[in-house]
Amino acid sequence: MAVPYQHIIEASTISSDSLKAVSIFKEHLLTAQNNKPIVHFTEYHFLIAIILFISYGIYVWLFVKNRKRIKQIIKAFYLNRYANQLAREESSILNRVTLFLSILFLFSISLFFTQVISYYGWKIPETNESLLLPIIAVGIVAIYLIKIAVIQFLGFVFKTGKEAAEYTQTLIFFINALGLFLLPIVICIAFAQQIEVSLFINIGIGLISIFILTRVVRGIIIGVNSSHVSNIYLFLYLCTLEILPFIIMLKLFLINLKQ
Repeated sequence: MAVPYQHIIEASTISSDSLKAVSIFKEHLLTAQNNKPIVHFTEYHFLIAIILFISYGIYVWLFVKNRKRIKQIIKAFYLNRYANQLAREESSILNRVTLFLSILFLFSISLFFTQVISYYGWKIPETNESLLLPIIAVGIVAIYLIKIAVIQFLGFVFKTGKEAAEYTQTLIFFINALGLFLLPIVICIAFAQQIEVSLFINIGIGLISIFILTRVVRGIIIGVNSSHVSNIYLFLYLCTLEILPFIIMLKLFLINLKQ
């Protein structure tokens, strides 16, 4: 169907008029401040991004190359049969998988505590915010080194070296398993936008509580099954180095949460 000649003229007229229209970028009162484009950076903690990238790389490598050992370590945390099996295989802290799992735990737990403190806006006196993550990481390493040293010392003093070694192994399994489960929560806290961050924080706190409770129960079982460990000694140890620190941390969290 042929187009009327009049419509062609009108279209060409409109097109030519639009070419003659005054640009909106001219004849205005705005003055240029910069002749070159300015790059705007969003405020983000790049150290956290680097640590998350390294942690995720370790996570993927462990599951691709050592999936069977990972499953054994997770089961060994709450099943004595798998713990004894790994002990017979000389799965010590110097084992490659155990070492990388410990690094993953350190990254995950340090990032989680840093994220919780940042989310609730808690201020730690005389502490630079940029140094908060390294300080927490160093503190966690110191706490667990002291804990293992105390366990070994008490085992030497009370002639319970076997029980001390077994509980130290349980502590290592706790570290290795918790790091694996806590990393996805840390990633969600860092990047999730459509879901409230407090939900992931509560899940993380609940997960840590479950793991600590499981570790305490394993310690009680080890002590009760041993004829060399006094019930009084077991009670004092669990209250001093396991239950009391956890109650204090939980109390401080609830106090700061209400403020």
